[in-house]
This record gives sequence, C-alpha cells and structure tokens, in this order.
Amino acid sequence: MPRATDQAALIGGFVCAEGSFTVVRSTTKSSFTFAVALGATDTEACEWLAAFFGCGTIHTYPRRQAHYDDEVRFQVRRLADLVDRVAPFMDDHLPPSYKRDQYLAWRDDLLTYWAHGARRSRR
Repeated sequence: MPRATDQAALIGGFVCAEGSFTVVRSTTKSSFTFAVALGATDTEACEWLAAFFGCGTIHTYPRRQAHYDDEVRFQVRRLADLVDRVAPFMDDHLPPSYKRDQYLAWRDDLLTYWAHGARRSRR
C-alpha cells in the first residue's frame, strides 16, 4: 500500500475516534466546523492534520479543571475548505461508523448551505 494511502487511512480512523462535525444555525447564516480536539501534549498531531489538509487553524486553550490537560484544537471553518478539501477526504476515507453517519448528515447540510445560501452571500 502506498504511503499516502496509509496516511489517509490513519487520519480517517483518527477522525473517527477524535473528530467532530458541528453546525451552528442562526436566522441569518450557518457556521460549519470540522475539528479535532486533543490534550495539549498531542499538539504535533494537530499540526500534522493542518499540514495534511493544507488548511485550518490550531488553537490552544487552558485546562478546564485542575486535573485536565490543556487543550489543543485543529479546526477548519472556511466553507470553501470544508467543501473542497474536508468533505471529499471524508467521503473517501472515513470508515463506516456512527461518526460517519454524523458526518454524512453534516455534509448534506453543508452542501445544501453552500449551494443555496453561502454562494449568494459571498458574491
């Protein structure tokens, strides 16, 4: 198996375990996010994801409780990156799972928003 395929399979499984797909709706617009949040000791994993996808941002947050680790979060919120990079990757590499079911519902909302709402407001 080629190295790129190994890496894609690893990322697909990693996202299945640690990823999230969220949408926040308001009366005027929606906001979509793909994210992976980890303990700050795993910052390199978020940097790896950012390099792999070639988009997104990395944020760090202080621990919420004394016995927690600080948090690092890789996220993609730019609609064009979600539509052109994240969704095609997940279509091909996110394994069958409950997370994939969540993703498919999120993707349907994202693509509908992109086709009917986001493009008009961006012109």
